[in-house]
Amino acid sequence: MRFRLLGPLHVLHDDIPVPLGGISRRATLGYLLLHTNDVVSTGRLLQALWGEQPPPSARKILQNAVSGLRRALADGLGPDGAKLLVTHAPGYVVRADPAAVDLCEFRELARRGQTALTVGRWDEAEHQLRRALALWNGPALADLAEDGYDWPELTALQNERFTVLEDRIEAALAAGRHLGVLSELEAVVSAEPLRERLCRQLMLGLYRSGRQAEALGVYRRTRAALVEELGLDPGPELRELERAILDHDPALLPAGGAAVRLTTSAPREPTPARSPGVPKTPPPPGRAAPSPSLMRTPAPRIGPEPHRPAASSRPRAADAPQAPSSARTPDEEQKQVTALFVRVETPAGTTTPEVVGQLLAQARAVVRDRVGRTGGDGQGELGPLTVCVFGAEQAREDDARRAVRTAVELAGHTGAGFRLRVAVATGEALVTGASATADSAPGVTGQLLQTGLDLLFEATPGTVRVCDTTRRLCADRLGFEAVGRANGGHDVTGAAPAALPVDPPFVHRDRELQQLVWWAEEVRRSRRPHLVTVLGEPGIGKSRLVREFRRRLAEADGPRCLLGTNRALRPEEPYVSLAEPVRAYAGVAGGEPELSRDRRLRDAVTELVGPGRVAAQLADGLRQLTGHPAGSACRPLPSAEDGSVFVAWRRFVEELAAREPLVVVLEDLQRVDDQLLAFVGELVEAVADVPLLVVVTARPELADRPAYWAGARRNATTVTLDPLPRPAVDALLDALLPPPRDSDTTELHATLAERSGGNPLFAVEFVRALAAAPGGDEARGAVQTRSFGSRIPVPPVVHAVISARIDTLGETEKELLYDASVFEGSFLDRELAALEDRDGRRIQAGLEALERRGFVRRCRRCPELDAVEYQFLHDLVAETAYARLPHAVRADKHLRAAGWLAEQPDRSPALVLHHCRRAVHHATVARRPAGDVSARAGALLLEAEQQARERGAVGAAEYYYRVAQEFSPSGRPQWLLPLRRHHEAKSPA
Repeated sequence: MRFRLLGPLHVLHDDIPVPLGGISRRATLGYLLLHTNDVVSTGRLLQALWGEQPPPSARKILQNAVSGLRRALADGLGPDGAKLLVTHAPGYVVRADPAAVDLCEFRELARRGQTALTVGRWDEAEHQLRRALALWNGPALADLAEDGYDWPELTALQNERFTVLEDRIEAALAAGRHLGVLSELEAVVSAEPLRERLCRQLMLGLYRSGRQAEALGVYRRTRAALVEELGLDPGPELRELERAILDHDPALLPAGGAAVRLTTSAPREPTPARSPGVPKTPPPPGRAAPSPSLMRTPAPRIGPEPHRPAASSRPRAADAPQAPSSARTPDEEQKQVTALFVRVETPAGTTTPEVVGQLLAQARAVVRDRVGRTGGDGQGELGPLTVCVFGAEQAREDDARRAVRTAVELAGHTGAGFRLRVAVATGEALVTGASATADSAPGVTGQLLQTGLDLLFEATPGTVRVCDTTRRLCADRLGFEAVGRANGGHDVTGAAPAALPVDPPFVHRDRELQQLVWWAEEVRRSRRPHLVTVLGEPGIGKSRLVREFRRRLAEADGPRCLLGTNRALRPEEPYVSLAEPVRAYAGVAGGEPELSRDRRLRDAVTELVGPGRVAAQLADGLRQLTGHPAGSACRPLPSAEDGSVFVAWRRFVEELAAREPLVVVLEDLQRVDDQLLAFVGELVEAVADVPLLVVVTARPELADRPAYWAGARRNATTVTLDPLPRPAVDALLDALLPPPRDSDTTELHATLAERSGGNPLFAVEFVRALAAAPGGDEARGAVQTRSFGSRIPVPPVVHAVISARIDTLGETEKELLYDASVFEGSFLDRELAALEDRDGRRIQAGLEALERRGFVRRCRRCPELDAVEYQFLHDLVAETAYARLPHAVRADKHLRAAGWLAEQPDRSPALVLHHCRRAVHHATVARRPAGDVSARAGALLLEAEQQARERGAVGAAEYYYRVAQEFSPSGRPQWLLPLRRHHEAKSPA
């Protein structure tokens, strides 16, 4: 059953109109519905139907109309229909569910949108207000208005409609979507020239679109209309806007944009204060900390960067050939990034530059909006081409997946007047200027840019083409289809991937599983809440432990378990963890229409707490979570500043646990902000004594957060998952590697066990990578040579996980990790001081932080060296950190390491030679003058020979001289002789 007032009056049952009868009945019902659930006196009804002088029989006619309406409603809606129209002194009232009356629904949606607009959630505001306006199908009660009914309520309702329209346009302007509302604004202002707010919005939209003269023309027409019809001048806000346009006030532009921008300019200086009368456009909340590059929308520097040599601080031998040092600047890294390529296609024949410019600006705004929601690092534009980068400023393990999801949204965009071709490529890139202190967008250079362009120009509109590396990184979430084109690639099909043929066994976590089961039973017995935090590095098995725990509860008919995960594509969506338990309890599906979702939530909450005011308040608070599709990145969930969601969610779990024992699992809580983290930490102390177990999973960096609760809660327990021991890894690999076992597979088994380092995800990914390698089983025995020796290469998923962990470190800790990786395995704190000019206390503090975060561990003290030896906890961390150093940087650091080691009498000359060789190798790969690096290495070895002779270490001295000849510049072996004679002359007889 539905009552429609926003247009002609209709009563619908199963979308079939119910016949109401004559005009008296329709007018009576229409006026009562304008005041749904409110009593309307008989006198007001008589005045509404007949004016100030009703006929003598008016009261009798009204009674007959009410009686006829009851019969009509009963015939159309069943026996309960007659009960909708109730006689209630001093008149009548229509008792209807507000959700069934489009006017009530309009006002509720408008309230939500205006609330979102007040707190700056532009996208949510525009969505809710657009839904409210979509309910209108002409003037309110249009059929009654045609018959001469001109009630003040109809005029007020029309003003409400315009207010909602103005609020929606304000939200669109604040979000930078001025091009999308211009045509609508022009039509409305033409029909309503006296509404100053609409005129002001039209002027602002025209100015932002580069149409300054037209914006001033709107002001002149509005002023003339006001003077002519009302004898009034425009208000102060409209006059201030005219002056701001004449002055080209930068505050009129949306954040980071120019009025018409065909190419991306350099970052602008901070704009002056906002002029009075200009709608505020701060960065939308929900994007709590957007990157500077997205705020300013500068283009990443794409292409070759000029080399900036930096002088090495190590003294060289006087006779050695000198070469410019290739040490990198502090903001230069070699990282795996994902690039999203978008090409805008305008219709054939669109040759007017103004039209093309407008279409390109509109398309770029769409791209900027989607990329900003999913955490892209920057945007570069050249004509119809736009390139966005994921993982340049901070790598995340789901960079490729976020880029592909964004690409799918863009490929499906149906904009007016343009189409989008989209491609995604992932690969190694040299990233410059990506540090937290950088004041410009990161620069990105690498072969992946060429790969992406090749894929883009073969992609078709509506599809997304990706490279093979991107496909492998997203294969667990998306389906792909290979295409037989020149550049290869795969099209995203969106189909769910097939499940693994064998579910990896659950090994060596029985003790932790029993702990969780015991706590579930304990909260049921004691009826007191408890919080269990499960910490562990990525891939260590937190999610698998939770899955087994939920399975155990289901098999034993245990407590109800609700799961909340925070794997949203947008990192700034803090409430995803809270939304999923509510959706699961209410039975809300992801693709369900919003009205249906609201109805399900309302029914579930009413069933939980009973009907009444409490249920209405609770449903209103939780609706902010269920009002968005599950996993949607299109609209942000409420920001953490909205405390009503916290209050409602706490009441929700408290009421549910009071009815039956409840387990709530919140995964990946290291992703949320401190406010939500503090809320979860205080949850078990804030609720009443109810059987509630809250299980939180997170990575070790959670322990460094100020809001972390360890040691500060009496009813909290922390469980740390350590790497699997070797027997458990062997059992896991036995299940993953197919028989038969021979000497080759036994060796492979041992290699994989060593490489995985006790991390089950790493073990699984190594097996997957080998199975997918060209050659199938034959490839499993292949050992590929890398800079770290004869080892199986790191799978892309493992590399992405470790790289994302590295980017959670501070700049000092990251630099120490990079320097430590040069020494391959164990290293001394003194060695790190040799590579860079660092204070000893700073090194010690950084190493302690790395040890606390689980990157390195302290092995032993070396009193004879006045040093402490450290070791990487996982070799893969050392490899990934080393791989992020540009080759020229590696060459310089190896030379520095060789120079320091040569000065230590207890270090092996072979280790010095190793670093010299690595320096020459990486200089060659970087296409630096390898001869100059060889000459520097040779001079360094001769200097080491002299020092060894002075110490009396003749064997070491001869070794250094012999290997120094390896670095003689081609065709110039005689360069060693003068140095040799010089050293012999200085040597003791």
